[in-house]
This record gives sequence, C-alpha cells and structure tokens, in this order.
Amino acid sequence: MKKAFYPILFCLVLSFGCKDNEDPATACGVSDPMNDLPWLVEMKESLSQGGMGDSFYILQAKYKGKRVFYKGSCCPQCSTMLVFYDCDGNGINDDISYDDLDDQKVIWRPENSQCSF
Repeated sequence: MKKAFYPILFCLVLSFGCKDNEDPATACGVSDPMNDLPWLVEMKESLSQGGMGDSFYILQAKYKGKRVFYKGSCCPQCSTMLVFYDCDGNGINDDISYDDLDDQKVIWRPENSQCSF
C-alpha cells in the first residue's frame, strides 16, 4: 500500500497544479475587453480620432500564458513601434516578437479601416 501512495499523490499534485488562470471566453476577467477595460476604451477612442485612424487596429494575444494587447498598423508611411500592454494597461518591457505570441486576434478596427486581414 505504501508503494502505491506516492505515485498516486504525485499524479494528484500534477493534475491539480496545472490550471489555466483564464477562462477562454474571457480576457482579463471580462467578456468584452474593448468595452469593459477603461484604458482600452480610451486607446480605441484616441486611435479613432487621429488623422490616420483608419490605418490602426487593436489586437489581443497571449504572451507567456498571460493576456496582452497591442496596436497594429497597416499604414505604409507610418513608423510605429510595438508596445504591449497587460490587463491593467501597463506597458510590458520584455523584448517581445510575434513568434512569442499565441492566440492573436484583432479585437477592434474602425468601420472605415484601410487594413485587409
């Protein structure tokens, strides 16, 4: 009986220890981050009001298992820098490339978007 106890305990620890923190239907604990996260609403409004607003869009992805957001652009004359944000709107200082991201998807683009996906 003692010989079986440790392998069973080990399997139980492994099965309960690896849980994904985020429900796939939500991002940052909300079902609609574009309308439920105030800093993201502000970013959307800022992009909409700019002169080149039709060339920008907002994406979400997962980076190291955490949800991140960033602005994308299809403007050929614009020189934009990728800045990634966490759920609280804080900039992430890691050197992130597209290869580091999972589950990328566009969550906002203007109705008159010039970008084709």
